[in-house]
Amino acid sequence: MSLWTIEADQPTRELASQLTVSNGLIGVKDLTEIPGLRRGPQTDTVVYINGFYDYEPIHYGEAQFGFPQRNQMMVPLPAPTRFDLWLDDVPVDLNQGKVLAEHYQLSMRTGQFQHTLTWEERRTGHQLEIVLTRLTSLKTASLLTQRIQVRALNFKGGRLRVISGLHVHGMVQTKKFDPRLAGVDISDILAHQQVTPLSATMRGTTFTASSSARKLSTVTHYDHPGQWLTDGNWMSQFDLKQAPVAMTKTVWYKLGPVAVDATVKHALTRSFTEIAAMQRAVLETFWQTSDVAITGDDESQRGIRFSQFGLLQALGVHAGQQGIAAKGLTGSGYSGHYFWDTEIYEAPFFYWNHPELARRLLMVRYRQLAHAETYAQSLGLTGALFPWRTINGEESSAYFPASTAAIHIDADIAYLVIRYYQITHDNDFMEKYGAELLLATCRFYLGYGNFDPRKGFVLNTVTGPDEYTALVNNNAYTNYMVQFEMRYLTQHFARTDLQRFHVTVTEWRELQRAAEQMYSETHGDLIAQDDSFLSKRKIDLKQIPRDNFPLLTHYHPLVLYRLQVLKQADLLLAMVLLPEQFTTAQVQTNYDYYEPITTHDSSLSPAIYAIAAARLGQAAGAIKFFKRTVNTDLQNLQGNTADGLHLAAMGGSWITFAWGLMGLTVDDHHATLQPTLPQGWTRCTFNLRYRGEVYAITVTPTTLKVTGGTKQSIKIDQEQRLITLTPVSK
Repeated sequence: MSLWTIEADQPTRELASQLTVSNGLIGVKDLTEIPGLRRGPQTDTVVYINGFYDYEPIHYGEAQFGFPQRNQMMVPLPAPTRFDLWLDDVPVDLNQGKVLAEHYQLSMRTGQFQHTLTWEERRTGHQLEIVLTRLTSLKTASLLTQRIQVRALNFKGGRLRVISGLHVHGMVQTKKFDPRLAGVDISDILAHQQVTPLSATMRGTTFTASSSARKLSTVTHYDHPGQWLTDGNWMSQFDLKQAPVAMTKTVWYKLGPVAVDATVKHALTRSFTEIAAMQRAVLETFWQTSDVAITGDDESQRGIRFSQFGLLQALGVHAGQQGIAAKGLTGSGYSGHYFWDTEIYEAPFFYWNHPELARRLLMVRYRQLAHAETYAQSLGLTGALFPWRTINGEESSAYFPASTAAIHIDADIAYLVIRYYQITHDNDFMEKYGAELLLATCRFYLGYGNFDPRKGFVLNTVTGPDEYTALVNNNAYTNYMVQFEMRYLTQHFARTDLQRFHVTVTEWRELQRAAEQMYSETHGDLIAQDDSFLSKRKIDLKQIPRDNFPLLTHYHPLVLYRLQVLKQADLLLAMVLLPEQFTTAQVQTNYDYYEPITTHDSSLSPAIYAIAAARLGQAAGAIKFFKRTVNTDLQNLQGNTADGLHLAAMGGSWITFAWGLMGLTVDDHHATLQPTLPQGWTRCTFNLRYRGEVYAITVTPTTLKVTGGTKQSIKIDQEQRLITLTPVSK
């Protein structure tokens, strides 16, 4: 197996997620292109469109003021990937023959999914080799292209009929169709392909989500020598003496008014080979900048590439103005919602490698700022409160203790604004958008918190990242992150810089005061996760039966909320994100205290403990948690990969590598690395983009090497294994 591919010989529900192809706009999940040859468990056969969603009302037993009223849901669409084959008027299916061999592959170099199988007809023994190849274009995001190739293996001659079609939730509901019948009207068949998924309706290849009034249409282009038919499906007949037979179907998707722009028109004239060549060219450029090459550990090598490729597929290169859903476009888990995972776990890969894409993620939030301001007003506050889970910018979560109360979402977005600027010095973004995001979120916190004469500035009744603890006072993660953004705003801007936002002298002084008096409860080097956490009953996780994990599926929240038990990293996450604010002794003390009571029930957790362990020099713990992170979906470690990939773990894989193993940190003045290679790694090379320049970094057990960059000072201390990049002052 290549280190650039994911491969398997048997279809599984998990494999369907792993081998999904997507480009930030379109995601295609399908292992059953020829339904008659379906083997193994039922798998999803759908298309997801990022930003194509519908509403449904949220029903509360006891609704209260300000609760969200509508849930947004990404709508799964029928997949136009189906092919039915007939050999000499015999259906190519399991009832008429058998599958002799089968193989699935996803190439991270070409961006192509390929399904190869050999079928033998029971009556004649005739064998066909069938190869189906699919890609969602990274060059023209609205294009989905699929090619089917059929070759006669042990016979010559014969008639092959090919009928393209739609999968509707895994099954096309049609009347029986016999291709031997002459003069058949394909529109008669399509009339029986009517389905109502949620509130969307489908006829042919036009979809309308009624309540959200958004329209999705498809235009089809074909690259085959057969007969043209209507409504996006076709039927063709071939003589297998001319083997192999190859047919291509390209589908164009567009949200809103249907109009074919010049880019799409150009792409629709291309053959599959040409579109595939353009796909490979985009990926060659991507990997030249992004690849992490590891020698000595094939498992980690494949895992980190799969993670990087997954992040690219989730966001895309030219995919418009949408964010990254928690599952990307690989499944319906979390209804296609965007979370804080984007800013904290996924964005770092982009701002260190493809900052233009990180800026795109920030602009998604900026365009939702008006919704966030309205949401804050519903709580009687100024500023902006961004939603916990959303597609369109409105809060979609019905359980406020673990959503609205998790007000750290604002600080997470502010953290991305600050780190993005430190790495890029994108003054245009900061002046036009970033400063406003920082001020709006700081204003919210100033109104939400208050000054306690005994403690200082406090944020009461909040929920931190750890979802096994809710509605507490002074969650440490939240307070440290808010302090970080308030300090940055008040130290890097003057009040007069923000005059257009009507900042008063009093408000500015209160922001400065809150930043300096932010409260956290400490006991020596031990920092309390919140004001009450250390007073709760401590439990031994080893005494809980393994079948009872994850705990949230076996225990009421009021049981978990009263215990010293964590679902995921909380305070340790703040220490990882803000390394300049904590001593090594503090990190070690809190790692030792909190790790034994952390269940890691969330896929967001292992990466953070891996980074902390690496910075503490605990090589065994670092690689253990790193392996767990990179294999989250490749080994189905959470048990739910079938519902879609874990994009936060994919982002966590890269930050574990970069921030943990390579010791990467950044502040206003420098970027530094202090690499440590895990046991067995003999060499590692990777790139970083800092202040507009690309640096190629090579690490071996004995040497460090940096090439590239002319505008920054590069210092390498081989003895301390320290690399420092310092911008040259103008």
